[in-house]
Amino acid sequence: MNITGGVLVLLECSGEQRQAINAGLVAEGQRIAESLDAAVSAVAAGAGADVTETYAELGASTVYLLKNEALSEYRCEVFAHAVAWFVRLGAPRLLLIAHTDRGQELAPRIAFLLDSASVTGCSDIREEGGSLCYVRPVHGGQFAEEVSFAPGPVQVATIQPDALDRKTAPKARAPEIIEVAVEVPPDLAITKHLGIIPPDFRMVDIGFAKRIVGAGAGSADPELLLVVEELAQLLEGSLGTTRPVVDDGHLPKERMIGQTGKTVAPELYLALGISGSPHHVAGIQESRRIIAINRDVRAPIFQFSNVGFIGDLKKVLPRLVERIKEWRDAGG
Repeated sequence: MNITGGVLVLLECSGEQRQAINAGLVAEGQRIAESLDAAVSAVAAGAGADVTETYAELGASTVYLLKNEALSEYRCEVFAHAVAWFVRLGAPRLLLIAHTDRGQELAPRIAFLLDSASVTGCSDIREEGGSLCYVRPVHGGQFAEEVSFAPGPVQVATIQPDALDRKTAPKARAPEIIEVAVEVPPDLAITKHLGIIPPDFRMVDIGFAKRIVGAGAGSADPELLLVVEELAQLLEGSLGTTRPVVDDGHLPKERMIGQTGKTVAPELYLALGISGSPHHVAGIQESRRIIAINRDVRAPIFQFSNVGFIGDLKKVLPRLVERIKEWRDAGG
């Protein structure tokens, strides 16, 4: 087992975005491992871990599959035990996990079992003088703190998915798949899986949303904002926004997109009344399709849009909502 002193990436085995997240995780792990002159490997557990045809696209040289019947259904205490058990066998320098719902739940438990600690929600991880420095936002993203470990324990960290590099495609390689039988005490599981409640698309973290309706200063009129929210609901999209709208108190900071907000990569980004400042554009460049509506023909957002429309939102949006309703009622 060649993971001693290297970087071990815990792969996501569920969720629609798992392939993109895993590719970003492995790329991040490779970057960190190169700075430490070490190797990077990946480990997977649970239902979905056996779908090996996607592993070649990740770029990892070795993928370890943890095998035990108790891992067929996700239980945090069982998964944490299995991963910690495996980590003890190989003693990597760093266990890197995505800052997803599962990652946030697993990281502290795994660290506790390893007699270590976890740094969660990192926006950057870098090597400084042979040590790893973890950067994470604090106080609502207004500040960033740097954290480092004392020498000794295995370091556990989660990194925010929107901090991962999704542009640089990893080099495809057929990894060595190694199955590892994990020991799980029969009485370890104390929770029971009851079911999965689909998330309300209106409340989905914009970092994971497939469709985002971006409300800019040009759509921040209280009455118009109600129409924007109705449009987002009809499109089953999440609501995003810009700094001026947040500063004016119209929408919460967690909906802000940009350099000091969140980076998004939806299938569709609808920019309504957004001028297109560099601060905001930096957060939407990875969107698959950008459609902009603005009454200013010289708005910079048009330079970054796939499709642009010039018009008054007070006239355009009510008609757009009406047309979508007609299409929906007609069985579209």
